[in-house]
Amino acid sequence: MSAPLAPTAQLLARLDGPALDALVDLVIDHVLERPVSALVDPAWLAAQIVAALRAGTRDDRTEAWVRGQLRAVQQRVPPGRLGQHLPAEVAQPLRAVLGRKVIFDRALVGRLLDHEAARHLVTDLLSGALHGFVDKLRPVAGVASGVGGALGGALGAGRASKGFDRLKLLGQGVKGLSEGVIGGISQELEQRAEGKVKDFVDGALHAAMEQVADHLCAPENAARYAAYRLHVLDTVLDSDNRVLVGEIDKLDPDHLVRTAAGVLRSLARRPGFEAELQRAVQAALDEAGPRSLGDLLRETGLERGEDDGEWRRRLRAPLAAEARVFIRGPAFAAWLDALLA
Repeated sequence: MSAPLAPTAQLLARLDGPALDALVDLVIDHVLERPVSALVDPAWLAAQIVAALRAGTRDDRTEAWVRGQLRAVQQRVPPGRLGQHLPAEVAQPLRAVLGRKVIFDRALVGRLLDHEAARHLVTDLLSGALHGFVDKLRPVAGVASGVGGALGGALGAGRASKGFDRLKLLGQGVKGLSEGVIGGISQELEQRAEGKVKDFVDGALHAAMEQVADHLCAPENAARYAAYRLHVLDTVLDSDNRVLVGEIDKLDPDHLVRTAAGVLRSLARRPGFEAELQRAVQAALDEAGPRSLGDLLRETGLERGEDDGEWRRRLRAPLAAEARVFIRGPAFAAWLDALLA
């Protein structure tokens, strides 16, 4: 390509300096002071999102790329524990959030527990505890029955007299008691324990689930569950990274990717999806009203005082650097040549 003409070269030289930084600042100010509704076209944005979804899910290439990236991440997992790689600036606020003494809504917790999996867990716990109790009673009942029979026999074998006759009668009563009541309990435990335990658990399940929900939401237990959440966090952070990756593998990442791709494909092809996106974007713009992007930044506290200057400098630097790469290229020089011809 021929060298730029003299006016073009002079303009490029002047532009590739402080003037470019000033131009970038003008662009930033212009964008910040424009109403958000003027920067976003809901119809265009919704159409672009749908087009991107359709392009990304048209065949298996995107899905294969995502799977490849996941495998690459798994192979690059560093040795050691997760806690060794988590910065304190992240771990400390996370611990502060999890360690809060939160009292959850009782009705919400009740609905969350209203599921077959939770009921099955409580049923297993109750059944296991009751069966264990019955197993411990069986040898006790057997020993008591034997002791009662032996005592009754010993008392019944006394010498014949009025006093011993009374003892004999007492011995027969003790023996009868041991064979009747205690023996009956032993027999009941042997023959009907299974049915009794099941009947009791079935009747007590609802009350037990209510007690679980009450316990989870009781104010006096808030500190315990806050400590438990911290225990879970510490356990995860203290676990070897390979162990954690192995647990993630159990979720079958390939299947998750296929499922996600299928969901996105269905959304992109569903009639009315683009219109729904457009309405959602429009609702967000209506909420913003006539406010500009700068107004929103000021509301969040990002644009104020010295912080304002800092984030602007950080934004301006990469924009100005990329602009310099662009204006120094032959394509921009040729365009400027044609403009000035």
